[in-house]
Amino acid sequence: MPALPLPPATISTSALPLIAEAMQASGVDATRAFAESGLARPDRIRRGAATAAVDLPLAQFTDLMQAGGSQAPDEGRMWRCGQAIAAPALAELFPAGLAARRLDGLLDGLLADLQSLQHGTAFKRSVADDTCILTYRIIDPAIWPRSRDAEFTLAFLDAVVRRFAGDTGNDAFPVALSFEHERDTGAPLARLAGSAPLYGQPSNMLAFPARLLETPVHPTPADPGLRRASDRRPPAAPLAITEPCCTQIIEAIYWRLGQGQLNQSRIAEDCGLSERSLRRQLDRRGQSFRSLVDDARTAYALWALRETHLPVGEIAWRLGYDDQGAFARAFRRAAGTSPSRFRQQSGRD
Repeated sequence: MPALPLPPATISTSALPLIAEAMQASGVDATRAFAESGLARPDRIRRGAATAAVDLPLAQFTDLMQAGGSQAPDEGRMWRCGQAIAAPALAELFPAGLAARRLDGLLDGLLADLQSLQHGTAFKRSVADDTCILTYRIIDPAIWPRSRDAEFTLAFLDAVVRRFAGDTGNDAFPVALSFEHERDTGAPLARLAGSAPLYGQPSNMLAFPARLLETPVHPTPADPGLRRASDRRPPAAPLAITEPCCTQIIEAIYWRLGQGQLNQSRIAEDCGLSERSLRRQLDRRGQSFRSLVDDARTAYALWALRETHLPVGEIAWRLGYDDQGAFARAFRRAAGTSPSRFRQQSGRD
């Protein structure tokens, strides 16, 4: 049986009117960016709850981010755009967290809403020691790297945290900022973000002191948009919990792709399954865990060799191979050539 394909990566068009306004506020010619990505002129996109939102291919949305960022690549306009959209997006697009009493609850609701808005992406919140880590990734490597989309998204999350915790007197926010893409502009993100970002990392990540999660969250006269949204729409109902299907298992594999070992126990835990249940789910579709992992590793390797300057040994380590030779043999079986030869043909040598 052929390998299962990744589910379609899409995003709701309900976000487009706010994005167009945030682009204009950030100095981006939204009309030009929309046209270059094959979208209708922003002034023709109706705004409001009565407008029927449809799903847009996520690749087309990331094209929009790239087009906007290319207008002045060294000015960091998509980071500014992500900051500009935070307040109106909280009021109009992401109501789930508005009933939260603390920042941790608001972020959990926000990430759940983002997950509902975008399919084929993953948002995670975790706490390690005294640090909270927010991570974001597009699941499908065919859409990587989309640098301006990653900057826009992390800037949005950064602005949300600062909106509620920015007056706590903390001078070390954020603790860290990293991107999967390699640096491709001279944008002063260290100044804009308050922290020098790391590029070419295993994940798109924003980290800040975990104590900020305890910051109280409540609408105030200074936040009329939040008050109106809270009055207008009730918090989103929690999603029904169902038994994970093969699609969720595949997404879990791609989420951890490039971050070291991929084993059944870890993926089963991510999906809320026992290893036995995970194997049973795959057996029903005639799939094996090993074949899914091999397909994912090949997709990552092709991307990394074609689009990055990562050493072959680093790629092998990120994919969980014991040594570079094991990676080279696996890649040759899948692609019919060696990693070094493929990189030469891709012009990245």
